[in-house]
Amino acid sequence: MIDCLLRVMIVDDEEKERNLLKICINWNELGMEIVREASGGREALDCLEEVNPDIIITDIRMPFMDGLEFSKTVVEAYPYIKVMVLTAYEEFEYAKEGIKAGVADFLLKPIKRSEIKSALINIRNKIQAERLHKTEYEKLKKQLEDSFSYLKEKFLNELIQKSYSLDEIKNKLSYFSVDSIERYIRIALIEASHPDIDITEEQKVLLEMKCTELIKQYFKDDECIHIFVDNSGRSVILSGNKDIELVECCEQIKVMIINRLKCYVSIGIGNEYSDFKYIKKSYKEACEAINYKVLLGKNHIVSFEDTNINQDTLDIKQDDINEIGFFIKIGMSEKAIEGIQKIFHNFHVSGFKSIDHLRIITINIVTVILNSITELGLGYNDVFENSVLPYDPIMKIDNVPEMNDYITKMITHIVDRIKSIRTRKTNKIVKDIIDYLNENLSNSQLSLTLVAKAFYMNSSYLSRIFKQETGQTFVEYLTKLRIEKALDLFKGTDLMLYEVAEKIGIPDPNYFGKCFKKHVGLSVNDYKKTV
Repeated sequence: MIDCLLRVMIVDDEEKERNLLKICINWNELGMEIVREASGGREALDCLEEVNPDIIITDIRMPFMDGLEFSKTVVEAYPYIKVMVLTAYEEFEYAKEGIKAGVADFLLKPIKRSEIKSALINIRNKIQAERLHKTEYEKLKKQLEDSFSYLKEKFLNELIQKSYSLDEIKNKLSYFSVDSIERYIRIALIEASHPDIDITEEQKVLLEMKCTELIKQYFKDDECIHIFVDNSGRSVILSGNKDIELVECCEQIKVMIINRLKCYVSIGIGNEYSDFKYIKKSYKEACEAINYKVLLGKNHIVSFEDTNINQDTLDIKQDDINEIGFFIKIGMSEKAIEGIQKIFHNFHVSGFKSIDHLRIITINIVTVILNSITELGLGYNDVFENSVLPYDPIMKIDNVPEMNDYITKMITHIVDRIKSIRTRKTNKIVKDIIDYLNENLSNSQLSLTLVAKAFYMNSSYLSRIFKQETGQTFVEYLTKLRIEKALDLFKGTDLMLYEVAEKIGIPDPNYFGKCFKKHVGLSVNDYKKTV
Protein backbone atom coordinates (compact mmCIF):
# COMPACT_ATOMS: atom_id res chain seq x y z
CA MET A 1 0.00 0.00 0.00
CA ILE A 2 1.40 3.42 -1.06
CA ASP A 3 0.86 5.90 1.77
CA CYS A 4 0.86 9.11 -0.33
CA LEU A 5 -0.46 10.06 -3.76
CA LEU A 6 1.85 9.23 -6.66
CA ARG A 7 3.07 12.35 -8.47
CA VAL A 8 2.31 12.50 -12.19
CA MET A 9 3.78 14.83 -14.85
CA ILE A 10 2.17 15.20 -18.29
CA VAL A 11 4.44 16.20 -21.20
CA ASP A 12 2.74 17.10 -24.50
CA ASP A 13 3.05 20.05 -26.86
CA GLU A 14 -0.74 19.98 -27.44
CA GLU A 15 -2.64 21.70 -24.61
CA LYS A 16 -5.92 20.01 -25.49
CA GLU A 17 -4.22 16.60 -25.24
CA ARG A 18 -2.95 17.50 -21.80
CA ASN A 19 -6.40 18.68 -20.73
CA LEU A 20 -7.99 15.53 -22.10
CA LEU A 21 -5.66 13.40 -19.98
CA LYS A 22 -6.45 15.44 -16.90
CA ILE A 23 -10.22 15.05 -17.17
CA CYS A 24 -10.56 11.51 -18.56
CA ILE A 25 -9.12 9.87 -15.46
CA ASN A 26 -10.17 10.04 -11.81
CA TRP A 27 -6.59 10.45 -10.63
CA ASN A 28 -7.41 10.54 -6.93
CA GLU A 29 -9.20 7.20 -7.24
CA LEU A 30 -5.98 5.71 -8.63
CA GLY A 31 -3.97 7.18 -5.74
CA MET A 32 -2.33 9.76 -8.03
CA GLU A 33 -2.20 13.50 -8.57
CA ILE A 34 -1.03 15.62 -11.51
CA VAL A 35 1.68 17.88 -10.17
CA ARG A 36 3.01 19.47 -13.37
CA GLU A 37 2.44 19.89 -17.08
CA ALA A 38 5.11 20.63 -19.68
CA SER A 39 4.80 21.47 -23.37
CA GLY A 40 8.06 19.80 -24.36
CA GLY A 41 10.96 17.60 -23.30
CA ARG A 42 13.36 20.48 -22.60
CA GLU A 43 10.86 22.23 -20.34
CA ALA A 44 10.13 18.97 -18.52
CA LEU A 45 13.83 18.26 -17.93
CA ASP A 46 14.41 21.75 -16.54
CA CYS A 47 11.82 21.27 -13.77
CA LEU A 48 12.34 17.55 -13.13
CA GLU A 49 14.43 17.99 -9.99
CA GLU A 50 11.91 20.42 -8.52
CA VAL A 51 8.81 18.36 -9.36
CA ASN A 52 10.28 14.92 -8.61
CA PRO A 53 7.47 12.93 -10.26
CA ASP A 54 6.85 9.21 -9.85
CA ILE A 55 5.22 8.84 -13.28
CA ILE A 56 5.68 10.77 -16.53
CA ILE A 57 3.17 10.52 -19.41
CA THR A 58 4.72 11.89 -22.61
CA ASP A 59 3.74 12.19 -26.26
CA ILE A 60 6.26 10.72 -28.69
CA ARG A 61 6.08 13.53 -31.25
CA MET A 62 7.18 16.92 -29.87
CA PRO A 63 9.36 19.73 -31.28
CA PHE A 64 13.05 20.16 -30.33
CA MET A 65 13.18 16.91 -28.30
CA ASP A 66 10.84 14.02 -29.10
CA GLY A 67 9.26 11.86 -26.39
CA LEU A 68 11.56 8.91 -26.98
CA GLU A 69 14.76 10.95 -26.61
CA PHE A 70 13.24 12.62 -23.55
CA SER A 71 12.31 9.20 -22.08
CA LYS A 72 15.83 7.84 -22.55
CA THR A 73 17.29 10.88 -20.78
CA VAL A 74 14.86 10.55 -17.86
CA VAL A 75 15.31 6.79 -17.42
CA GLU A 76 19.11 7.05 -17.47
CA ALA A 77 19.20 9.88 -14.91
CA TYR A 78 16.21 8.85 -12.78
CA PRO A 79 15.65 5.09 -13.13
CA TYR A 80 12.96 5.08 -10.45
CA ILE A 81 10.64 7.32 -12.57
CA LYS A 82 8.16 5.32 -14.65
CA VAL A 83 7.66 6.73 -18.16
CA MET A 84 4.57 6.04 -20.28
CA VAL A 85 4.82 6.98 -23.97
CA LEU A 86 1.77 7.90 -26.11
CA THR A 87 2.19 7.19 -29.81
CA ALA A 88 0.20 7.11 -33.05
CA TYR A 89 -0.11 3.88 -35.06
CA GLU A 90 2.35 4.96 -37.77
CA GLU A 91 4.96 5.62 -35.05
CA PHE A 92 4.48 2.21 -33.42
CA GLU A 93 7.69 0.59 -34.72
CA TYR A 94 9.71 3.64 -33.71
CA ALA A 95 8.07 3.60 -30.27
CA LYS A 96 9.28 0.05 -29.67
CA GLU A 97 12.76 1.49 -29.19
CA GLY A 98 11.40 2.87 -25.94
CA ILE A 99 11.29 -0.64 -24.50
CA LYS A 100 15.05 -0.90 -24.89
CA ALA A 101 15.39 2.51 -23.25
CA GLY A 102 13.47 1.33 -20.19
CA VAL A 103 10.07 2.89 -20.88
CA ALA A 104 7.48 1.36 -18.52
CA ASP A 105 4.62 1.28 -21.06
CA PHE A 106 3.37 2.84 -24.29
CA LEU A 107 -0.18 3.29 -25.59
CA LEU A 108 -1.53 3.81 -29.11
CA LYS A 109 -3.58 6.88 -29.96
CA PRO A 110 -6.46 7.51 -29.91
CA ILE A 111 -6.28 6.61 -26.23
CA LYS A 112 -9.13 4.81 -24.56
CA ARG A 113 -9.93 5.66 -20.96
CA SER A 114 -9.99 1.99 -19.92
CA GLU A 115 -6.59 1.32 -21.48
CA ILE A 116 -4.77 4.23 -19.87
CA LYS A 117 -6.43 3.45 -16.53
CA SER A 118 -5.31 -0.16 -16.76
CA ALA A 119 -1.78 0.90 -17.73
CA LEU A 120 -1.60 3.36 -14.81
CA ILE A 121 -2.77 0.68 -12.38
CA ASN A 122 -0.01 -1.65 -13.64
CA ILE A 123 2.59 1.09 -13.19
CA ARG A 124 1.25 1.88 -9.72
CA ASN A 125 1.57 -1.81 -8.76
CA LYS A 126 5.16 -1.88 -10.06
CA ILE A 127 6.04 1.20 -8.01
CA GLN A 128 4.41 -0.31 -4.95
CA ALA A 129 6.32 -3.60 -5.40
CA GLU A 130 9.63 -1.77 -5.92
CA ARG A 131 9.11 0.40 -2.85
CA LEU A 132 8.19 -2.63 -0.77
CA HIS A 133 11.27 -4.45 -2.02
CA LYS A 134 13.43 -1.40 -1.27
CA THR A 135 11.95 -1.10 2.22
CA GLU A 136 12.61 -4.78 2.92
CA TYR A 137 16.12 -4.46 1.49
CA GLU A 138 16.88 -1.44 3.68
CA LYS A 139 15.49 -3.28 6.69
CA LEU A 140 17.68 -6.32 5.98
CA LYS A 141 20.66 -4.07 5.35
CA LYS A 142 20.10 -2.38 8.72
CA GLN A 143 19.81 -5.78 10.41
CA LEU A 144 23.05 -6.83 8.73
CA GLU A 145 24.80 -3.67 9.90
CA ASP A 146 23.51 -4.20 13.43
CA SER A 147 24.70 -7.81 13.35
CA PHE A 148 28.06 -7.09 11.70
CA SER A 149 30.16 -7.47 14.87
CA TYR A 150 28.42 -10.74 15.75
CA LEU A 151 28.81 -12.12 12.21
CA LYS A 152 32.48 -11.14 12.13
CA GLU A 153 33.12 -12.88 15.46
CA LYS A 154 31.25 -15.96 14.27
CA PHE A 155 33.31 -16.01 11.07
CA LEU A 156 36.62 -15.66 12.93
CA ASN A 157 35.63 -18.49 15.29
CA GLU A 158 34.92 -20.68 12.27
CA LEU A 159 38.35 -19.85 10.85
CA ILE A 160 40.20 -21.07 13.93
CA GLN A 161 38.04 -24.19 14.32
CA LYS A 162 37.66 -25.44 10.74
CA SER A 163 39.92 -25.88 7.72
CA TYR A 164 39.34 -23.62 4.71
CA SER A 165 41.21 -22.86 1.51
CA LEU A 166 41.94 -19.23 0.75
CA ASP A 167 39.79 -19.38 -2.40
CA GLU A 168 36.76 -20.48 -0.35
CA ILE A 169 36.72 -17.43 1.92
CA LYS A 170 38.63 -14.69 0.11
CA ASN A 171 35.51 -12.53 -0.30
CA LYS A 172 34.63 -12.93 3.39
CA LEU A 173 38.13 -11.91 4.45
CA SER A 174 37.73 -8.71 2.47
CA TYR A 175 34.15 -8.10 3.64
CA PHE A 176 35.14 -8.38 7.32
CA SER A 177 38.39 -6.42 6.71
CA VAL A 178 40.65 -9.25 7.88
CA ASP A 179 42.46 -9.84 4.59
CA SER A 180 45.80 -8.92 6.21
CA ILE A 181 45.93 -12.45 7.65
CA GLU A 182 46.39 -13.87 4.15
CA ARG A 183 50.10 -13.03 4.39
CA TYR A 184 50.85 -13.32 8.11
CA ILE A 185 49.20 -15.06 11.04
CA ARG A 186 49.78 -15.39 14.78
CA ILE A 187 47.31 -16.03 17.58
CA ALA A 188 47.37 -15.28 21.29
CA LEU A 189 44.76 -16.42 23.82
CA ILE A 190 44.01 -14.45 26.99
CA GLU A 191 42.04 -15.98 29.83
CA ALA A 192 40.96 -13.85 32.79
CA SER A 193 39.87 -15.57 36.01
CA HIS A 194 38.25 -14.10 39.09
CA PRO A 195 40.28 -14.29 42.32
CA ASP A 196 37.21 -15.71 44.09
CA ILE A 197 36.44 -19.33 43.16
CA ASP A 198 32.75 -19.13 44.08
CA ILE A 199 31.38 -16.64 41.53
CA THR A 200 28.18 -16.50 39.50
CA GLU A 201 28.03 -17.11 35.76
CA GLU A 202 27.09 -13.45 35.32
CA GLN A 203 30.24 -12.31 37.11
CA LYS A 204 32.31 -14.63 34.94
CA VAL A 205 30.78 -13.35 31.69
CA LEU A 206 31.17 -9.72 32.78
CA LEU A 207 34.85 -10.28 33.53
CA GLU A 208 35.36 -11.87 30.09
CA MET A 209 33.61 -8.92 28.42
CA LYS A 210 35.65 -6.32 30.31
CA CYS A 211 38.86 -8.17 29.49
CA THR A 212 38.02 -8.30 25.77
CA GLU A 213 37.08 -4.62 25.73
CA LEU A 214 40.41 -3.60 27.29
CA ILE A 215 42.30 -5.61 24.67
CA LYS A 216 40.26 -3.99 21.88
CA GLN A 217 41.12 -0.57 23.28
CA TYR A 218 44.81 -1.48 23.36
CA PHE A 219 44.82 -2.41 19.66
CA LYS A 220 42.18 0.12 18.48
CA ASP A 221 44.62 1.88 16.11
CA ASP A 222 45.89 -1.28 14.42
CA GLU A 223 43.57 -2.46 11.64
CA CYS A 224 45.56 -5.68 11.22
CA ILE A 225 44.81 -6.91 14.75
CA HIS A 226 41.42 -8.55 15.33
CA ILE A 227 39.99 -9.26 18.78
CA PHE A 228 37.13 -11.67 19.46
CA VAL A 229 35.98 -14.30 21.95
CA ASP A 230 36.33 -18.03 21.25
CA ASN A 231 33.82 -20.73 22.17
CA SER A 232 35.47 -21.16 25.57
CA GLY A 233 35.04 -17.51 26.53
CA ARG A 234 38.71 -16.62 26.07
CA SER A 235 39.83 -13.44 24.32
CA VAL A 236 41.58 -14.16 21.02
CA ILE A 237 44.16 -11.82 19.52
CA LEU A 238 44.38 -12.60 15.81
CA SER A 239 47.40 -10.73 14.46
CA GLY A 240 47.93 -10.03 10.78
CA ASN A 241 50.68 -7.51 11.52
CA LYS A 242 54.16 -9.01 11.36
CA ASP A 243 55.75 -5.74 12.49
CA ILE A 244 54.47 -5.88 16.07
CA GLU A 245 56.05 -7.93 18.85
CA LEU A 246 53.01 -9.87 20.07
CA VAL A 247 54.78 -11.22 23.15
CA GLU A 248 55.72 -7.70 24.31
CA CYS A 249 52.18 -6.49 23.65
CA CYS A 250 50.81 -9.36 25.75
CA GLU A 251 53.15 -8.44 28.62
CA GLN A 252 51.68 -4.93 28.65
CA ILE A 253 48.13 -6.23 28.31
CA LYS A 254 48.67 -8.64 31.21
CA VAL A 255 49.76 -5.82 33.52
CA MET A 256 46.89 -3.60 32.36
CA ILE A 257 44.23 -6.29 32.98
CA ILE A 258 45.60 -7.28 36.39
CA ASN A 259 45.73 -3.65 37.57
CA ARG A 260 42.37 -2.55 36.19
CA LEU A 261 40.24 -5.65 36.68
CA LYS A 262 41.95 -7.04 39.80
CA CYS A 263 41.94 -10.57 38.42
CA TYR A 264 44.31 -13.34 37.33
CA VAL A 265 45.47 -13.63 33.72
CA SER A 266 46.86 -16.53 31.70
CA ILE A 267 48.15 -16.00 28.16
CA GLY A 268 49.13 -18.56 25.54
CA ILE A 269 50.74 -17.61 22.22
CA GLY A 270 50.96 -19.77 19.10
CA ASN A 271 53.75 -19.70 16.52
CA GLU A 272 53.76 -17.17 13.68
CA TYR A 273 53.19 -18.26 10.07
CA SER A 274 53.36 -16.52 6.71
CA ASP A 275 50.49 -18.54 5.21
CA PHE A 276 46.82 -18.22 6.11
CA LYS A 277 46.28 -21.99 6.02
CA TYR A 278 48.10 -22.32 9.37
CA ILE A 279 45.58 -20.21 11.30
CA LYS A 280 44.00 -23.29 12.87
CA LYS A 281 47.43 -24.61 13.87
CA SER A 282 48.47 -21.33 15.51
CA TYR A 283 45.21 -21.37 17.50
CA LYS A 284 45.82 -24.98 18.63
CA GLU A 285 49.31 -24.03 19.74
CA ALA A 286 47.96 -21.07 21.72
CA CYS A 287 45.47 -23.43 23.39
CA GLU A 288 48.26 -25.81 24.33
CA ALA A 289 50.43 -22.99 25.62
CA ILE A 290 47.69 -21.54 27.81
CA ASN A 291 47.17 -24.97 29.40
CA TYR A 292 50.56 -24.51 31.04
CA LYS A 293 48.83 -22.25 33.57
CA VAL A 294 48.14 -25.42 35.55
CA LEU A 295 51.88 -26.01 35.90
CA LEU A 296 53.10 -22.44 36.16
CA GLY A 297 50.25 -20.85 38.10
CA LYS A 298 48.45 -17.59 37.38
CA ASN A 299 49.65 -14.45 35.59
CA HIS A 300 52.07 -16.13 33.18
CA ILE A 301 52.62 -15.81 29.43
CA VAL A 302 53.65 -18.96 27.59
CA SER A 303 54.70 -19.10 23.94
CA PHE A 304 54.26 -22.43 22.25
CA GLU A 305 57.76 -22.24 20.79
CA ASP A 306 59.14 -22.26 24.35
CA THR A 307 57.36 -25.51 25.31
CA ASN A 308 58.79 -28.98 24.88
CA ILE A 309 55.81 -30.43 23.02
CA ASN A 310 56.68 -32.05 19.72
CA GLN A 311 54.41 -30.36 17.16
CA ASP A 312 53.91 -33.33 14.85
CA THR A 313 53.04 -35.60 17.75
CA LEU A 314 50.73 -32.93 19.16
CA ASP A 315 48.65 -32.78 15.97
CA ILE A 316 48.09 -36.51 16.03
CA LYS A 317 47.20 -36.59 19.72
CA GLN A 318 44.86 -33.60 19.44
CA ASP A 319 42.83 -35.40 16.77
CA ASP A 320 42.61 -38.44 19.03
CA ILE A 321 41.57 -36.28 21.98
CA ASN A 322 38.84 -34.54 19.97
CA GLU A 323 37.51 -37.96 18.98
CA ILE A 324 37.14 -38.86 22.67
CA GLY A 325 34.94 -35.80 23.18
CA PHE A 326 32.75 -36.91 20.27
CA PHE A 327 32.26 -40.41 21.70
CA ILE A 328 31.33 -38.98 25.10
CA LYS A 329 28.67 -36.75 23.52
CA ILE A 330 27.02 -39.71 21.77
CA GLY A 331 27.24 -41.92 24.89
CA MET A 332 29.81 -44.47 23.66
CA SER A 333 32.02 -44.84 26.74
CA GLU A 334 33.72 -47.97 25.36
CA LYS A 335 34.95 -46.11 22.29
CA ALA A 336 36.06 -43.13 24.39
CA ILE A 337 38.04 -45.44 26.70
CA GLU A 338 39.62 -47.14 23.68
CA GLY A 339 40.79 -43.68 22.62
CA ILE A 340 42.33 -43.11 26.06
CA GLN A 341 44.21 -46.42 25.87
CA LYS A 342 45.52 -45.45 22.43
CA ILE A 343 46.75 -42.04 23.62
CA PHE A 344 48.62 -43.36 26.63
CA HIS A 345 50.02 -46.25 24.60
CA ASN A 346 51.37 -43.74 22.08
CA PHE A 347 52.80 -41.77 24.97
CA HIS A 348 54.88 -44.85 25.88
CA VAL A 349 55.80 -45.61 22.29
CA SER A 350 56.89 -42.06 21.48
CA GLY A 351 59.48 -42.22 24.25
CA PHE A 352 58.41 -39.15 26.24
CA LYS A 353 59.57 -39.34 29.84
CA SER A 354 58.43 -35.93 31.10
CA ILE A 355 55.76 -35.95 33.81
CA ASP A 356 54.95 -32.37 32.79
CA HIS A 357 54.17 -33.54 29.29
CA LEU A 358 51.96 -36.31 30.68
CA ARG A 359 50.05 -33.79 32.75
CA ILE A 360 49.64 -31.36 29.84
CA ILE A 361 48.21 -34.11 27.62
CA THR A 362 45.83 -35.20 30.41
CA ILE A 363 44.73 -31.62 31.08
CA ASN A 364 43.96 -31.32 27.37
CA ILE A 365 41.87 -34.50 27.53
CA VAL A 366 39.91 -33.23 30.55
CA THR A 367 39.32 -29.88 28.83
CA VAL A 368 37.85 -31.62 25.79
CA ILE A 369 35.69 -33.78 28.07
CA LEU A 370 34.34 -30.73 29.93
CA ASN A 371 33.70 -28.95 26.63
CA SER A 372 31.69 -31.98 25.51
CA ILE A 373 29.53 -31.69 28.64
CA THR A 374 28.95 -27.99 27.92
CA GLU A 375 28.04 -28.66 24.29
CA LEU A 376 25.34 -31.04 25.52
CA GLY A 377 23.78 -28.16 27.44
CA LEU A 378 24.85 -29.51 30.84
CA GLY A 379 26.66 -27.78 33.66
CA TYR A 380 29.62 -28.98 35.69
CA ASN A 381 27.42 -29.63 38.74
CA ASP A 382 25.03 -31.75 36.67
CA VAL A 383 27.76 -34.33 36.20
CA PHE A 384 30.04 -34.05 39.23
CA GLU A 385 28.62 -34.43 42.74
CA ASN A 386 31.26 -32.37 44.53
CA SER A 387 33.00 -29.11 43.75
CA VAL A 388 36.48 -30.63 43.40
CA LEU A 389 37.86 -29.71 39.98
CA PRO A 390 38.87 -32.73 37.87
CA TYR A 391 42.19 -30.99 37.15
CA ASP A 392 43.34 -31.12 40.77
CA PRO A 393 44.19 -34.87 40.97
CA ILE A 394 46.23 -34.61 37.74
CA MET A 395 48.90 -32.58 39.53
CA LYS A 396 49.29 -35.35 42.13
CA ILE A 397 49.52 -38.34 39.76
CA ASP A 398 53.05 -39.03 38.53
CA ASN A 399 52.78 -42.12 36.33
CA VAL A 400 50.93 -43.21 33.18
CA PRO A 401 48.99 -46.24 34.59
CA GLU A 402 47.42 -44.20 37.40
CA MET A 403 46.64 -41.33 35.01
CA ASN A 404 45.04 -43.81 32.59
CA ASP A 405 42.91 -45.27 35.40
CA TYR A 406 41.84 -41.80 36.59
CA ILE A 407 40.65 -40.64 33.17
CA THR A 408 38.96 -43.98 32.40
CA LYS A 409 36.90 -43.82 35.61
CA MET A 410 36.01 -40.19 34.89
CA ILE A 411 34.71 -41.04 31.39
CA THR A 412 32.65 -43.98 32.71
CA HIS A 413 31.12 -41.79 35.40
CA ILE A 414 30.36 -38.91 33.01
CA VAL A 415 28.71 -41.09 30.34
CA ASP A 416 26.59 -42.85 32.99
CA ARG A 417 25.49 -39.49 34.39
CA ILE A 418 24.66 -38.13 30.93
CA LYS A 419 22.55 -41.22 30.15
CA SER A 420 20.74 -40.89 33.47
CA ILE A 421 20.02 -37.19 32.87
CA ARG A 422 18.80 -37.89 29.35
CA THR A 423 16.50 -40.65 30.61
CA ARG A 424 14.96 -38.35 33.23
CA LYS A 425 14.47 -35.60 30.67
CA THR A 426 12.93 -38.03 28.19
CA ASN A 427 10.54 -39.41 30.82
CA LYS A 428 9.44 -35.88 31.74
CA ILE A 429 8.96 -34.84 28.09
CA VAL A 430 6.89 -37.93 27.23
CA LYS A 431 4.76 -37.47 30.37
CA ASP A 432 4.07 -33.85 29.39
CA ILE A 433 3.17 -34.94 25.86
CA ILE A 434 0.74 -37.58 27.15
CA ASP A 435 -0.90 -34.94 29.37
CA TYR A 436 -1.13 -32.69 26.32
CA LEU A 437 -2.78 -35.46 24.29
CA ASN A 438 -5.36 -36.09 27.02
CA GLU A 439 -6.19 -32.40 27.20
CA ASN A 440 -6.56 -32.06 23.42
CA LEU A 441 -8.17 -35.36 22.39
CA SER A 442 -11.13 -33.60 20.80
CA ASN A 443 -8.82 -31.86 18.30
CA SER A 444 -9.17 -33.83 15.07
CA GLN A 445 -5.96 -32.18 13.78
CA LEU A 446 -3.87 -33.70 16.58
CA SER A 447 -0.82 -35.28 14.97
CA LEU A 448 2.85 -36.07 15.53
CA THR A 449 3.85 -32.94 13.59
CA LEU A 450 1.48 -30.68 15.53
CA VAL A 451 2.67 -31.99 18.92
CA ALA A 452 6.34 -31.77 17.90
CA LYS A 453 5.78 -28.16 16.94
CA ALA A 454 4.00 -27.42 20.24
CA PHE A 455 6.97 -28.83 22.18
CA TYR A 456 9.63 -27.27 19.88
CA MET A 457 10.97 -30.68 18.91
CA ASN A 458 11.98 -32.52 15.75
CA SER A 459 9.14 -34.88 14.80
CA SER A 460 11.50 -37.79 14.04
CA TYR A 461 13.16 -37.43 17.45
CA LEU A 462 9.76 -37.21 19.16
CA SER A 463 8.57 -40.34 17.36
CA ARG A 464 11.69 -42.23 18.46
CA ILE A 465 11.60 -41.29 22.17
CA PHE A 466 7.84 -41.79 22.35
CA LYS A 467 8.12 -45.35 21.06
CA GLN A 468 11.09 -45.91 23.36
CA GLU A 469 9.17 -44.78 26.47
CA THR A 470 5.66 -46.14 25.76
CA GLY A 471 6.40 -49.18 23.60
CA GLN A 472 3.89 -47.86 21.06
CA THR A 473 4.06 -45.53 18.10
CA PHE A 474 2.60 -42.07 18.51
CA VAL A 475 -0.43 -42.92 16.33
CA GLU A 476 -1.05 -46.22 18.17
CA TYR A 477 -0.92 -44.51 21.54
CA LEU A 478 -3.15 -41.62 20.44
CA THR A 479 -5.72 -44.02 19.00
CA LYS A 480 -5.66 -46.06 22.22
CA LEU A 481 -6.30 -42.92 24.30
CA ARG A 482 -9.20 -41.95 22.07
CA ILE A 483 -10.83 -45.38 22.24
CA GLU A 484 -10.40 -45.46 26.05
CA LYS A 485 -12.07 -42.05 26.25
CA ALA A 486 -14.89 -43.32 24.00
CA LEU A 487 -15.45 -46.30 26.29
CA ASP A 488 -15.78 -43.95 29.27
CA LEU A 489 -18.26 -41.77 27.38
CA PHE A 490 -20.39 -44.74 26.31
CA LYS A 491 -20.46 -45.99 29.91
CA GLY A 492 -21.16 -42.67 31.59
CA THR A 493 -23.31 -40.75 29.09
CA ASP A 494 -26.18 -41.17 26.63
CA LEU A 495 -24.27 -39.52 23.79
CA MET A 496 -24.84 -40.78 20.26
CA LEU A 497 -22.04 -42.43 18.30
CA TYR A 498 -21.31 -39.34 16.18
CA GLU A 499 -21.24 -37.15 19.31
CA VAL A 500 -18.68 -39.41 20.99
CA ALA A 501 -16.66 -39.51 17.78
CA GLU A 502 -16.44 -35.72 17.72
CA LYS A 503 -15.47 -35.50 21.41
CA ILE A 504 -12.50 -37.84 20.90
CA GLY A 505 -11.27 -36.14 17.74
CA ILE A 506 -12.47 -38.68 15.12
CA PRO A 507 -15.33 -36.78 13.48
CA ASP A 508 -15.88 -39.43 10.77
CA PRO A 509 -18.35 -41.94 12.38
CA ASN A 510 -17.49 -44.71 9.92
CA TYR A 511 -13.76 -44.43 10.57
CA PHE A 512 -14.43 -44.21 14.31
CA GLY A 513 -16.50 -47.41 14.12
CA LYS A 514 -13.65 -49.27 12.40
CA CYS A 515 -11.08 -48.05 14.95
CA PHE A 516 -13.40 -48.98 17.83
CA LYS A 517 -14.00 -52.52 16.57
CA LYS A 518 -10.29 -53.04 15.87
CA HIS A 519 -9.30 -52.10 19.45
CA VAL A 520 -12.30 -53.39 21.44
CA GLY A 521 -13.22 -56.46 19.35
CA LEU A 522 -16.90 -55.37 19.23
CA SER A 523 -18.87 -52.95 17.16
CA VAL A 524 -20.11 -49.84 18.93
CA ASN A 525 -23.72 -51.15 18.98
CA ASP A 526 -22.66 -54.54 20.36
CA TYR A 527 -20.52 -52.86 23.02
CA LYS A 528 -23.40 -50.56 24.08
CA LYS A 529 -25.62 -53.60 24.52
CA THR A 530 -23.09 -55.11 26.92
CA VAL A 531 -22.96 -51.84 28.86
